Formats: sequence, structure tokens, C-alpha cells
Amino acid sequence: MATSTFQWWCAATGLPWNWQWQWYPGIHIALLALAGGWWWLGTAHRWSHRPWGWFAAAWLILLATLDWPLGKLGAGYLASAHTLQFLLLTLLVGPALLKAIPAEGWARLAPEGSRLHRLLRFQTRALAGLLVYNGIVIATHLPAVVDGAMTSQLGSALIDGAWLLGGMVLWWPILAPPAFRRLTMFGKIGYLFGVTILPTIPAMMMVFSDWPLYRLYELAPRVWIGLSANADVQLAGLIMKVIGDLPLWIATAVIFFTESKQEQHRDGG
Repeated sequence: MATSTFQWWCAATGLPWNWQWQWYPGIHIALLALAGGWWWLGTAHRWSHRPWGWFAAAWLILLATLDWPLGKLGAGYLASAHTLQFLLLTLLVGPALLKAIPAEGWARLAPEGSRLHRLLRFQTRALAGLLVYNGIVIATHLPAVVDGAMTSQLGSALIDGAWLLGGMVLWWPILAPPAFRRLTMFGKIGYLFGVTILPTIPAMMMVFSDWPLYRLYELAPRVWIGLSANADVQLAGLIMKVIGDLPLWIATAVIFFTESKQEQHRDGG
């Protein structure tokens, strides 16, 4: 493992864990660039309003997820922290960033007839969303990928970026503006159910494994003496399945009750 004293992004070092704060300039530069890009986009496209609340929530959760201590713990010490990062990026930051651009912003970013518009329309299809999201989930949880990428700052940053992209792909069929052909109510419910299926495989592999699946976390210095490497990986599997499914089921319930009520109002009108 790399033992460089300077790191621009959280990556595994093999050094003993301590609670001393560490600065990762690459993370802060990326977050500043994200904020600047969002502000520029709203100004250039003349949004009538800026969804400040959604962007602030996405930005702050992103900071907490990537920066010290969670970013450092997930990069090279605890598989459970790594899984928590995955859930925060895909289930919270991803949809919040989509909502941080208003419908008029999406219309001007991807005007009708443009290649981007056609791509975004295609990506609202359930099958497209499932294939891309599940592909990212499986690829970034393979032991060979995790063990190889997380010892490199670039590899670690790429996995974080892939998870953020996966979160936006996951929620796009649900949150896309009407101009991009959204799913019906039952289409959304079926889609969210489908999202819960494939990630069960890596989750159950971690829960029922008799040994740590990842060499990186098996050999990592212990953060807490009472939490063994195998128990940590099993905890990661439980977090992925139990906590990871919860927002999807909540979203399913919200979609059902909200859109059923809208349907009743339309019929009554």
C-alpha cells in the first residue's frame, strides 16, 4: 500500500488508524468546482429560481461522505464505512443533485432534438436505468476492483465518482421532468423493486461469508479492537441490504400515495 504523507484524495495507506484530522485538497477543490459549475449553469441558462435547499443538502452530504473521517475510514479501514459511503452517494446525493436543477434548467441544458436530450430520454427507461446502475454496483464491489482501486488515490476517486453517477442514473427515471418521458406510477414502483434485487447478491455474500471478501479490509489496521475484519464485512452486508433498501421502499410508498391522490383529483375534475 502507498504510504505517502501527502494525499489529495482518501485512499488506503496501511498506516495505523488515528483520529487526527487530515486535509484532502482534491476533495475540497472538486466540491468548489461543483458549486461553481452549478452557479454558472443557473446564470448562463437564466433559471427563474435556484433550488438552494437541494443543492446545499447534496453538497454538505457529499462533503461528509468523501472527507475525513468517513472518507478515510471507507478508503482503507472499514468495509462498513465504505458501504455507508456507497449508500449516501447513490441514495441521497444523487437524487438531491438531480433536484438541484429545475425543470427549466434541464430543458435548456438538453433542448429537444439535441443528442443529450435523446440520451436523457433513453435513460428514463426502466431497463436502461437498471442495466447501468446494477452494472456500476456489481463492478465496484468486485474484490479485485476494490482491492486494486482503493490503494490508489485516482482509483478511489474514480469509485466515488462512479457511485455518484450511479445514484443519478438510479433516480433519473423517477425524478426526470415530464419532457423526458417519465415512467407511469406502476412503472416507477416496478422499477424501484427491480433496483433492490441485484445488490442483494454482494450484500448476502458479505453477510454469510466465513472470511473477509476484501483483502484490503482484512489486512487493514483495526480501528476498534472488538470489530474483527470478518465482522466488519458482515456488518457492511447488513448495511447494504437493510439500510440500502429502506429509502427505496419509502420512495415507493410516497410515489404510490402521491400519484394515486393526483389520479383521484384528475378523475374527480
